Amino acid sequence: MTAAAFGARWSAFAASKRGRLALKMARVLFVGGILAYLAYDLTRIGWAEIWAALPTNPLFYLVFLLLYFSVPVAEVFLYRITWTFDAWRSFPAFVKKRIYNKDVLGYSGEVYFYAWARKNLGLSDLDLLKTIRDQNIVSSAASSLIVVVLVVVFLYTGQLNVIDLIGARNTSYLIGGGVVLLVLTALAVRWRRYLFSMTLQTTLLIFAIHCVRLLIGQGLQIGQWALAMPDVPLRIWFTYAALSLIISRIPFIPTGDLIFLGAGVSLSNVVQIPEAAVAGMLVVITVISKVLNLFFFAALSLLDRKAPEAPPPVEAPLPVPEPEEVL
Repeated sequence: MTAAAFGARWSAFAASKRGRLALKMARVLFVGGILAYLAYDLTRIGWAEIWAALPTNPLFYLVFLLLYFSVPVAEVFLYRITWTFDAWRSFPAFVKKRIYNKDVLGYSGEVYFYAWARKNLGLSDLDLLKTIRDQNIVSSAASSLIVVVLVVVFLYTGQLNVIDLIGARNTSYLIGGGVVLLVLTALAVRWRRYLFSMTLQTTLLIFAIHCVRLLIGQGLQIGQWALAMPDVPLRIWFTYAALSLIISRIPFIPTGDLIFLGAGVSLSNVVQIPEAAVAGMLVVITVISKVLNLFFFAALSLLDRKAPEAPPPVEAPLPVPEPEEVL
């Protein structure tokens, strides 16, 4: 069976009633399995110990809010480079886009965002799809590049305690992966007119903004962990940052934060830091994130229902020809 035939059959299955039910059940089983494992692991540590180890520094929660809204704020600026819209009134759509991608399924936020843009921006379907496609390609390229660059920098500055996890001989694989990524990036730039509808200048500007956003986000994330556990050496948090970056690049997973929670608790034994404190820190981050996602999704969905429908564009009436004079 060819790839095209397989793709067509898969799309037909996913669109069918049986396919939608099967995919929903698979997601429920996947998330349920992760939750069951986490419940077992956290019970083994002890809920009382985890509760006693919850972060108490107010700055920890302030940084959390900065991280939570950093992606929607950045995306408002990114999309305003190519589209014209009211940033403040459109901000809730970017928040819902983040929620869909984080708690429903990777890239489901793009599907929601396309539907929102189609309803509110008055652009053609082709223009909308091209822009969303281009933004995601550039975002993925920037994320992958930042992952490789940061991991390599952390390794060679001695800030990344990853040798115990992957083995010294595998370090060359990371470097090789970085070289391959750079080559692919160069090829993408060379053949950009076949991949992007945006100009090179616009592509590079969006790429630079994504890189800056990712670097700032990683800095805030490491700072948040350090606020919760200030006695832990920074090199440990660089290890956690590398793990978080790697998990974030796994596509189409609905619970990346839960996977990172489980992996982070397991990693605490390897890097020899208090397991209960790590569990408490990651649990509170995950729980607050889920609660905020639920609150904003419900509130914004209610506002969407109450908002009046956008009026259809008014078309100018066709000119009525003057009656001809009777000679």
